[in-house]
Amino acid sequence: MVNGVIFQKEDNKKYKGVEGYNWYLNDIYQELLGDYFDEYIDKSWYSSNYVDVCNEETFINNYIVLSQKEHIKFRILLCETERLYPRMENYLYNPKFIGYDYAYAGGSYYSAVLNDICSKRIKEFTIFTLNSYGLFEELKDINKFVEMRNQLIIHRNENLFEKGDFLIYKLYEINISDFKFCK
Repeated sequence: MVNGVIFQKEDNKKYKGVEGYNWYLNDIYQELLGDYFDEYIDKSWYSSNYVDVCNEETFINNYIVLSQKEHIKFRILLCETERLYPRMENYLYNPKFIGYDYAYAGGSYYSAVLNDICSKRIKEFTIFTLNSYGLFEELKDINKFVEMRNQLIIHRNENLFEKGDFLIYKLYEINISDFKFCK
């Protein structure tokens, strides 16, 4: 299910998944954006039915306008997960599929793909090949990674792995000029 978007400051690194400098305007425009973010986006800590993304047209458009006003280079990631909420159904654009990530549902969006594979920290994961975005290209491959990671957590030093509310993200990048909602 398509849940919504994450705004991320562009960093020109190879990894293009959900972990990064997300919701960067919240620091600059705390009074303007903070209440909305806290009430409508930052919900995964309170319910495992949610992922911390935005599906609200006005907030998204305001984030785009304010980012451009501040001359911030940014990306918009469209996120599809198995979480029930939020749901983003009314949009018209042609997002570009960039791959699969395995990360927290919110907060820091800590990514096991970035921290366990891209970092080359876990030698067993060198068998996995990531695409040009530092993500998995195929669902079957990320499922194999998740299964292998879960087995390693059981059989190896538990402190080696971050544990938490991980989920698989199917990620797309949206061209800002294509961003429109249906009415």
